[in-house]
Amino acid sequence: MLKKLIIFFLIVLLYPNPYTLPPTYAQGINDVASIYKVTDTDAIDGDILTVTDAGLVRSTTVADKNIFGVLQDNPTLVFREQVEDGKPVARSGVVQVNVTNAGGAIKYGDLITSSASAGKGQKASSVGTVLGVALENLDQAEGKISVAIKIEFSGATSFSPGKLFGLVGVSFLENLGDPKQFAQVVRYLAAGLVVLLSFTFGFLTFSRSISKGIEAIGRNPLAKSAIQFSIFINIALLVATGIIGIVASILLIKL
Repeated sequence: MLKKLIIFFLIVLLYPNPYTLPPTYAQGINDVASIYKVTDTDAIDGDILTVTDAGLVRSTTVADKNIFGVLQDNPTLVFREQVEDGKPVARSGVVQVNVTNAGGAIKYGDLITSSASAGKGQKASSVGTVLGVALENLDQAEGKISVAIKIEFSGATSFSPGKLFGLVGVSFLENLGDPKQFAQVVRYLAAGLVVLLSFTFGFLTFSRSISKGIEAIGRNPLAKSAIQFSIFINIALLVATGIIGIVASILLIKL
């Protein structure tokens, strides 16, 4: 009996997975959602949601920097959480999204962002936050298409002055909605202007005197010492003007 038990255990240990169920792979799971509190009661399946002080609501801003996800009534897979009156919101995977052609005709592979129409997406035509990539064309004014979600900031794929200024413009306009951020932007602009004006004033005023002093040494070698002293004074004033401008700009930023 003991011999039979030993043989049995050896078979169990040595034989590869004799009593193990074969692995099961989930296929066709495109959209995975989690439960979140959606405060916008008018939001419907496929709407793009954004984060606000009031909670998750439909986005109404082009290239909304706070894009959160897409509302899904019947996602393939849901991570259940104890959220009262919560709704499934997908933040990854391939989902059906409500879109419009307000940003131009949508083609396969186009970047999709939010639009001015509540909850609807559009083709991304400038730098800003995008929801993901379109996986099919939109052949009408508005509808629902598959989008591979990857929420990120999309910059210029190649450098050009126009795209650079566009990026700066977007960053500036985003701060206009927040009074604190707008005040900070104004302070930085004022500080930069002060530095620019101080260096401009210094070079226009004292650099001319320095160049004229060097010429004067060649014409009047006997006054070399006095001229050199004058050049030194002008250089010191030039440096002092620059330092004053920098200090003033720092004080403006820290106000």
